[in-house]
Amino acid sequence: MLTLQAILAIPVGLLAEGFVTMLADRMLTDTRLGLRSRCSECGVSLPLAETIPVLGWFRRGGSCRDCDASITVGDPIAEVVIAVLFVWVVLRYDQGDTLVVIPLILVVAGVALSVTDLTAYRLLDRLVFPTFWLSLLAMEMLSILKLERLEALLGAVGSAVGYSLFLFAFRFLKPAAMGSGDVKLAPVLGLHTGWVGTAFFDDTRTAFRLTFGALLAGMFVFLAFSLVVTTLRCFVSADILPDPLDDPDEATPLHRAAVPLGPGLIVGTWMVVLYPDAVLAVAP
Repeated sequence: MLTLQAILAIPVGLLAEGFVTMLADRMLTDTRLGLRSRCSECGVSLPLAETIPVLGWFRRGGSCRDCDASITVGDPIAEVVIAVLFVWVVLRYDQGDTLVVIPLILVVAGVALSVTDLTAYRLLDRLVFPTFWLSLLAMEMLSILKLERLEALLGAVGSAVGYSLFLFAFRFLKPAAMGSGDVKLAPVLGLHTGWVGTAFFDDTRTAFRLTFGALLAGMFVFLAFSLVVTTLRCFVSADILPDPLDDPDEATPLHRAAVPLGPGLIVGTWMVVLYPDAVLAVAP
């Protein structure tokens, strides 16, 4: 049953992702950072009424009133997704528990990074690295003040190293199959899966199992997503998720067309963070 904390998570989630997607958009276009919302095409400042998450997009009619530049529907979709995920996480973490801060960081960063990877095939360092250090700082504080076990943080760091080494080795063996951004994202995902294992199960071995399970789940999600995208590319005239690095004058075979890996890995990590028991039941 929804309670006050879960209901409050909806506007908080909308505001959080509205701010983060704005930053992600400016980082992708190398626009000057600031607190005022602006059109990414003409740079005009938006009035407060048009910056309200979801409702602002409808108020603008999906385009800028000054230059008529189209505003992607992905922005309000991302805001709705994160509001749903905020409620989901709050309910799964017994609502009042301060440990809920950790997965909420992953939710905000995960949606923002998925948006940039799906739209531009880029996992921005200016999003990935701050997420890692913010997560690490929050985990350190909670491991000392809440859990009174610094070992929880050490297990999370160990899992981050393990996840990173696996993806680094995979990229080294097959560099064309994975971008450097995915390798940089690995410590963030491993940190969060390891934290679940050590904070809630107090077991380093469980942390590594969850990390391995998240990696497997992420790969399966990526394969399923790739199959859907490839199928749509066969039957839809417009290119689905066009790769900005492809040569527009040279056709790319469908089996070689790129599909971003990051969102799949992020979803796999969310599965572990939300349902670690279910993952442990099937993970080796």
